[in-house]
Amino acid sequence: MNIVADTNVIVAALRSGKGASHRLLQMVRRGEFVTLHLSAAVVLEYEEVLLRELVPALASRQEITAFLDDLILVSVCHAQIAAWRPLSTDPDDDSLLELALTADVDRLVTFNKVHLQPAVDMGIDLLTPSELLQQLRL
Repeated sequence: MNIVADTNVIVAALRSGKGASHRLLQMVRRGEFVTLHLSAAVVLEYEEVLLRELVPALASRQEITAFLDDLILVSVCHAQIAAWRPLSTDPDDDSLLELALTADVDRLVTFNKVHLQPAVDMGIDLLTPSELLQQLRL
């Protein structure tokens, strides 16, 4: 299953080792059932938010950098992203939507379904990590 993950899912996965976000991220890292698609813009968004929200309380800058490096290695990275802006009211959400369209994924995993609602009109399912795991029956 090919997915794009919103930044809030990545943050949740690193904040708690017990939730669906963490389980989903572990599956991505092990190559089990789920393939994560990334672009430079999305990785930079991940980095910005992770450094702001997790350093220094939960992780160091070096740990965040190492985590992102590992995530890139186990994901499908897209160098060329088609521009369809504006798609939403938030430019960061536009990056996710453009990646989802370019990568031709059918699922975008997020806790923010309201802002990413344009994805539904494009044929992309919006799912929380729990909903995705339920679809996989895990």
